[in-house]
Amino acid sequence: MTLGAQLAYLEAASPFYRERLRGTRVTDPADLPRLPFTTKEELRVGQRAEPPFGPHLCAPRERLVRIHVTSGTTGEPVAVGFTRRDHEANSAVGGAAFALAGVRSDHVIAHCLNYALYAGGIADHMALEASGATVVPVGTGQSRRLLELIGRLGINALFGTLSFPAHLAGRARESGIEPRALGLRRIITAGEPGAGLGAVRAEIEAAWGAAVADTFGMSDVWSTMAGECGAGEGLHLTTADHAVLELVDPDSGAPVGLEDGASGELVWTHLRREASPLLRYRSGDLGRVWTAPCACGRTTPRIRIDGRRDDMLRVQAVNVYPQAVSALLAEDPRLGRHCIVAEGDPIVAPLWVFVEAPPEVDPGPVAERLRAALRARFAVHRLAPGALPAAEHKTRIVHRTARGDTLPAAVEQARSQ
Repeated sequence: MTLGAQLAYLEAASPFYRERLRGTRVTDPADLPRLPFTTKEELRVGQRAEPPFGPHLCAPRERLVRIHVTSGTTGEPVAVGFTRRDHEANSAVGGAAFALAGVRSDHVIAHCLNYALYAGGIADHMALEASGATVVPVGTGQSRRLLELIGRLGINALFGTLSFPAHLAGRARESGIEPRALGLRRIITAGEPGAGLGAVRAEIEAAWGAAVADTFGMSDVWSTMAGECGAGEGLHLTTADHAVLELVDPDSGAPVGLEDGASGELVWTHLRREASPLLRYRSGDLGRVWTAPCACGRTTPRIRIDGRRDDMLRVQAVNVYPQAVSALLAEDPRLGRHCIVAEGDPIVAPLWVFVEAPPEVDPGPVAERLRAALRARFAVHRLAPGALPAAEHKTRIVHRTARGDTLPAAVEQARSQ
């Protein structure tokens, strides 16, 4: 579907979008900045007034085959409707991303994300099937059972959060099993930053003897829509026929040109979505885009997510994005898992960074590199490799003591010394 056809559909089907499109004709992606943004808070307000979907629902309810909700990690969840065609499109976009990340038809892949309300469960399951793989629906909380079934079912690939493979390796060793002996060949990660951290990736690959590739998606856009080829920076988008990407300045909202190396907030407009389409949707994701051909030969744009606009920490009039810290730490292959501890409300400098690293790493130069790049004061404390927990679910990077966040045991111990 062309952009013009999609906008005509929105105008005819939804009072929410009809108001936004009135008097403005847009047929080319370059003209999208003439239209207002859609924000998640607007969707929430509409859904409170007209539950469950609000006035932006564009398909008759009898055509819906499934309802998901967004994760709600940064606020009230949003309901997302799917028609059958929406699911077919989601599977096509996600299947292409998984194939790009190395999932093959001879893979028997354990799907180890939550199968509950959010789209990464059953929707990503369908996308993995579309990639050609055989899927084993494991879900979460099944680590011991999964270890029993890997050999029995011929499982040779795994899909989960970045934390899960390290967690599963720990459970295997507790049971006297060497992870490499189980025969996994491919590990696909999603839903958590950090796959770019050289030390974390090396730890997982060494433990399992398997290659790691990252993916990216959003429950309210497409559940998986980018995959890592391994040959160059970023993850290749697989949305060419299904969504338009814009970059905007996260503060002013002004357009940022989609040029190689450009950075900004990612804004999405659906091209093929019937039930819950989005128009100039401010994702809150801050990232970078590459448009030059990749070393793998593909010419599709690539993205890297560097942080979330609503995760920003304001430290003495300086805005610090946690994943900008992660990106800088990722440049040193000796550094592994880390967490950030923010004291006070308002936050009092310095920001504490607790990072796993070998004894030869001097925390001083690491703190200075963070200060020089991000213009805020940092204090870095080295933790022994493996000190931070590898959880079955997503792990939290930022801990704010003024809000009563629970700190990892290793961090509590380091703070008390």
